[in-house]
Amino acid sequence: MRITEVDHRRPDARRRVISFCDGVAEMHGHGILSDHLRLELEDPSTDPAPILVVGLDDHDGIRGMAQASVANGARVVELVLPGTHESPPDASLAESLIRAVIGAADPNDGELIWWIRSHDHWYAEVAQSLGFDERRRLLQLRFTAGADDRDRLAGLSVVTRAFRVGHDDEEWLAVNNAAFAGHGEQGSWDESTLARRLASEWFDPEGFLLHEDDDGLAGFCWTKVHPPTGHDGALGEIYVIAVEPGRAGRGLGTALTASGLVHLIDLGLREVMLFVDESNTAARAMYRSLGFTEHHSDSAMGLAL
Repeated sequence: MRITEVDHRRPDARRRVISFCDGVAEMHGHGILSDHLRLELEDPSTDPAPILVVGLDDHDGIRGMAQASVANGARVVELVLPGTHESPPDASLAESLIRAVIGAADPNDGELIWWIRSHDHWYAEVAQSLGFDERRRLLQLRFTAGADDRDRLAGLSVVTRAFRVGHDDEEWLAVNNAAFAGHGEQGSWDESTLARRLASEWFDPEGFLLHEDDDGLAGFCWTKVHPPTGHDGALGEIYVIAVEPGRAGRGLGTALTASGLVHLIDLGLREVMLFVDESNTAARAMYRSLGFTEHHSDSAMGLAL
């Protein structure tokens, strides 16, 4: 196996890596890269460029990939390797790819954060052997709509309107960044971060719900629809939800989540997911009150560079 770094700005290299990732995603029956890394991989103008390392076989076929992108004062790395529960990914290749990323990273990047998803639990030993330790745990919660849930949630919801691209961007960024100040991935968005998502194939302004009061934007619930994968049907997501800090404590978080769920149910979706930090006990209690339960957890493993 040959480990090499590739330039994602080259169209041929980028297409090959994306095709490999899509093939692994189809094999596994679920998405592979997070939104942030996928969007940076697809955009040749990403600056600073992601570190992109691949493992090639004797015929130059890609057998594994690691991508490390800059986010919030760190390099966030994710692995893409084929494998199943019966035949797990090659641990030695995983280690070689991560070692190559460590070697390519700039010490000024601060630290390397390796997200290990629940379905990639076999990487935990590799991470520990390389000196990573757990910095954060993210829970995925799921909601399954029953026959009476739509009416129940509608009674809890609040009046919203659709996001207007090019009109609401600046105010939304201000509320988002204030609400998530100090938050790892969500609290430092800029115009380009938002623009990449607004340009995504999955983006639907009707599912980007804004709630206003007399003083402007009070909160929002941005929803997303994941297409069917493997044996699973389409899945809804409460993608980002927040209340402007000055309006906290008024029950808007519950009302906005309920509004998002009603929107997704009206689209015909019965299964909805969201992510929440394990340490955010208040949000977890709120989601539990609406009917969400824990589905799995992911770990952010950190290594100082």
